[in-house]
Amino acid sequence: MKNKLLITFLALLLASGMLLYSSRLATAKGNFVKITISGGQFTSEIDVTDPSLLGFFSFSDFPNARTQPPNNVGESFVITRYDGQNKDGTFHAWDMLHYYPNNSGSGGYVFYDGLINGLSEYDKQWYIASPEGDAAFRKILANQNSVHLTSIQSQGLLIVFALVLTIATGILFVVIRKRAIDHKQ
Repeated sequence: MKNKLLITFLALLLASGMLLYSSRLATAKGNFVKITISGGQFTSEIDVTDPSLLGFFSFSDFPNARTQPPNNVGESFVITRYDGQNKDGTFHAWDMLHYYPNNSGSGGYVFYDGLINGLSEYDKQWYIASPEGDAAFRKILANQNSVHLTSIQSQGLLIVFALVLTIATGILFVVIRKRAIDHKQ
């Protein structure tokens, strides 16, 4: 009786462990909660929650898109994908890849660095970027460039405004001083 209870308990424990592990594996091919992008022209890491980039195969159809290392790939962006939050509220990094947009306008390339704490059949391999992932990434890139340009334009306008204000203040000072001198005479 004691042995049956122990065996039943161990079987339930094993089944629970397998269930938890399989749900974790399912996440690998499911959707992520966010990605971060760094490198390239970005001076800081940006968070992205665009659903078109949150699927496991959003950047490339890994099983069918393997390729040889390309020549002259140019700048890369580091993509870290997160599959959930930890108990302390921080995000749990699942995997990392490098994305290389092709500046000639055709599709980019993906170098899949791999799982953060594990191995997969896709690790350390080159892949052709999916057209959908490439388009979504370029859209984010364009939006970030637009925000960056707007910021630079705002700074430029602020400098021009400060310069005009300084010149106007100088002219006003000269006019007031001249009137005061003329008034004394």
